[in-house]
Amino acid sequence: MSFIKICYYPAGNSGPVKDYLDALAAVRPAAYVKLVLDLEILGAEGLRSKQITIRPLGQGLWELKRLFEGVQYRIFFCVERGCAWLLHAIEKKSAKTPIDDMRLARKRMRGI
Repeated sequence: MSFIKICYYPAGNSGPVKDYLDALAAVRPAAYVKLVLDLEILGAEGLRSKQITIRPLGQGLWELKRLFEGVQYRIFFCVERGCAWLLHAIEKKSAKTPIDDMRLARKRMRGI
């Protein structure tokens, strides 16, 4: 079993994904709980976990996927120095991931 520390870009314990999750907790607490549990599983089991849906997006960028109550949630992250750095989070409305969101996640990844 491989343990990965969950870190929020840019500071480790705060940032845009932490803010997103905090806001989600207020408006959709059940979705918030699902995402937090997914992140705990990612931390405990790593990239090979079969309990969560993650996929590589190339060049070290990963996507954690969660469908809950008809909403597609995505958390983009990379793994560096034993940490899964949470870079960006969205609620997906279309089949394709918006290119601007991918660019933002990649830009933040370069800052790690």
